[in-house]
Amino acid sequence: MGKMSVTDFFQAVDRRFEKLGPEKGAAFQTVVGGKVIEQRFLTKANADCVASYLITPVLKEFRKPDAVFYYWTDDCCAYNPSDTKEAQGVFISNDGSGYLRVTAGREMLGTDYVRNCYYHCRQPVEETDYIIHGHSMAPVFGRWALRNDLMLLHSACVGLEGKGVMIAARAGGGKSTLAISCLLGGFDFVSDDYILLTGSGPLKAMPLYKVIGINQDMAAILKPDLPVMRIEPKRENKLYLDASEYAFHKEMSIDAIIYPNPCGIEEPMLVETNPGPVLAKLIDSSAKNIQTFRGPQIYRMMAERLMGLPVYEFRLSRDLIRNRDVFGNFLKKRRSRTE
Repeated sequence: MGKMSVTDFFQAVDRRFEKLGPEKGAAFQTVVGGKVIEQRFLTKANADCVASYLITPVLKEFRKPDAVFYYWTDDCCAYNPSDTKEAQGVFISNDGSGYLRVTAGREMLGTDYVRNCYYHCRQPVEETDYIIHGHSMAPVFGRWALRNDLMLLHSACVGLEGKGVMIAARAGGGKSTLAISCLLGGFDFVSDDYILLTGSGPLKAMPLYKVIGINQDMAAILKPDLPVMRIEPKRENKLYLDASEYAFHKEMSIDAIIYPNPCGIEEPMLVETNPGPVLAKLIDSSAKNIQTFRGPQIYRMMAERLMGLPVYEFRLSRDLIRNRDVFGNFLKKRRSRTE
């Protein structure tokens, strides 16, 4: 970037962002981790959709924000300050003023440390755009969390009587199915996919999203009359459920990690296991999905925060209700031992 700092670069990005808005942009403010966050979008439709996903309520009156998040779609090559524009090229800059990562033609993610601004731009795609369906926020929240004594993890969290466990697995590993089954069974629920974890002090998990996505097959198995917010035809008729209507918790202490293993045995069981491989998979999954964790220092920080928690492999049967019952008994026994 030559003599231009990352902050200088993002000041130019701000001007471009303002010119792109067909409706002159839209914004709302929320409070997360005690900080006022202003989230800005190109259209009101995008802002309203994202606001409906968050568990934290939108502030009625604007305040001076602690951080500003930008989300929009554009030709990401326009944000690559280098002379290299290959389709598969990745440009990364990190100085005292900020961080910038551009995947040519696909995505731009950045942080302006000086002004506490966070940026996420994606290449325009179909009408059902990634930006308005929640998880585009994960990379931005992931970077913000690291600078605010929090960590964003690709993990579920459920519990009983206000005390919970993390459920960690790669996509398709049974994490969301188990968490949603627990939600519909009356367990305390924080999240099925992403949690904010306190970076110091007592280990607690907090949710970002109140809306969870369930495919038609899962809904039919778990609860045929499942009330949903909407059905998305362009995403294979995925159902969107407002989890805040159930036993939703905005904070929960964590004292164990569960690693589901869908092995199809007749009788499900939980077995304490070596934490090393599970923690490695959890951090790697977070890095892949959140696009935040880069380098050994971040991995080490995350591992040190979670080290010491007991880790259990949950060998799942094909019977979802039986899995939930066995899991519930496990949680009850843990609660009784800690009281």
